[in-house]
Amino acid sequence: MMKELASDKIRLAIMASVFVLSACATALAEEPEQGGWIELQTHERFETGAESNHTELEYRVGWNSLELDEEAEGRTTTISATSYLCECGGTGKRPVLFAFNGGPGASSSPLHFALGPRKRDEGAASFPSNPHTVIGSADLVFIDPVETGFSRAASLDGKSKYLGVAGDVEAVSNFMRRWLIEHDRETDPVFILGQSYGGFRLSNLLPAVSDLNVAGLLMVSPAIDMSASNSDMNKVFSFPTMAATAWKYGKSDIQAESERDAWSVARDFAESDYLLALQKGDELDPDTEARVASEFAGMAGLPVGFVLERNLRVPTQDFLEALLSDDNRLVSRLNTGVSQEKRPPANTERPDGANDPSLGLGRSNKIVSEEIGRYLERVTGATRDDGYRSLNLDANFAWDWRDDPGISPFSFSAAGRLSAYLNQSDDVRLLVFGGYRDLAVPLLETQYVLTHSNLPQERIELIAMEGGHSPYAEDGLDAEFSQHVERFIRAAAIEHKKEEVQ
Repeated sequence: MMKELASDKIRLAIMASVFVLSACATALAEEPEQGGWIELQTHERFETGAESNHTELEYRVGWNSLELDEEAEGRTTTISATSYLCECGGTGKRPVLFAFNGGPGASSSPLHFALGPRKRDEGAASFPSNPHTVIGSADLVFIDPVETGFSRAASLDGKSKYLGVAGDVEAVSNFMRRWLIEHDRETDPVFILGQSYGGFRLSNLLPAVSDLNVAGLLMVSPAIDMSASNSDMNKVFSFPTMAATAWKYGKSDIQAESERDAWSVARDFAESDYLLALQKGDELDPDTEARVASEFAGMAGLPVGFVLERNLRVPTQDFLEALLSDDNRLVSRLNTGVSQEKRPPANTERPDGANDPSLGLGRSNKIVSEEIGRYLERVTGATRDDGYRSLNLDANFAWDWRDDPGISPFSFSAAGRLSAYLNQSDDVRLLVFGGYRDLAVPLLETQYVLTHSNLPQERIELIAMEGGHSPYAEDGLDAEFSQHVERFIRAAAIEHKKEEVQ
């Protein structure tokens, strides 16, 4: 997650038929050995389902928990994950995909039920077969960082060294390494996928996993470099999405055939006249200011006076509240294609971004999913009395952004580490997804960071989709997203194998 909850705390960017087991499937549980590793799974084998992209593949579901080294009054901090291991037959190394969402404070559940062999029907107890699972290409491990999912901090006051940049990296990288060791997969090709803050986490953990056999990196709406959040560049990055959103709702004067075209027209303006006007600052002459304000307002579907009152720098939240104000509707920051009736926030003590229509938070800062909890208990035997935390903003608000001496607290950029890793690993590729409807991590920001961070452009691919912060969550885009992921894993694994042979 990011830093527009930085004007509000840290910019929020999250999102984020089950097989009925016979009466009581027996769970295989190993007591924690020295090092604190727990393995749970049922005896059941599952099938992907006939509607899958693949033939009916068999797989097992497992749940693992790693005890970390922080203890308080007998309690231990844990980090856990759900894994899907395909019994695909054949010989040779099989890729492993580790995936996590962002927040900080988001569980892996959005990616889990987008790429895993089961999908989630929101609000229902059923988890039908996912026709877009990628288990045919890689075994899947969905990691829930500390204080999300079934993972917990030892302390009861919400404070932990693992709720911070460096501690989080330590926990996630240690879990990945331990999982590979316990499953005898140390030499298999590894892929790592991070979304939103997960892109920041992924970039920062790369030095800690340099010994792993990494074949490829994937990011969705990644917060790699948040240094522009409080600068004029943030306004430049956000404008194309604002204008394309206004076009989608019929509020823009842009003449375009599609949302993508409207975004491109607005980008041309944002990177030329608008950028130059912002660069002038207080030296901007009144005539130019009036002209730029008029163009901005026309494209973004706002009154000219509204833009001038904000000195040409319209905050994201102001835009979200104003665009459909005549209809008394609030637009979502995480997916501008979503809106809801404007009403008082469920919790006035939270930043505006935390009350986003796409999050669905009530007064509590936590979303506890009884459905996911019951699902994991059925398929692995894992359970907790306090439930599965699909989202925990208390962890977000407690996050320590200063605890990594390698990152300036004024920049919040992990681009340097991503650059160093990719330039030292000439067989590792990077696939990135961005959404035209994402105002948490605007697509233009992602594109800018990827082309201004000394990254090997020949090994980077950016896929823009007509969706929001989680493009895979939208009908019609879920299949496209999975197909891109599978294509990337298969191609990168083959290329990586060639490099190993050489």
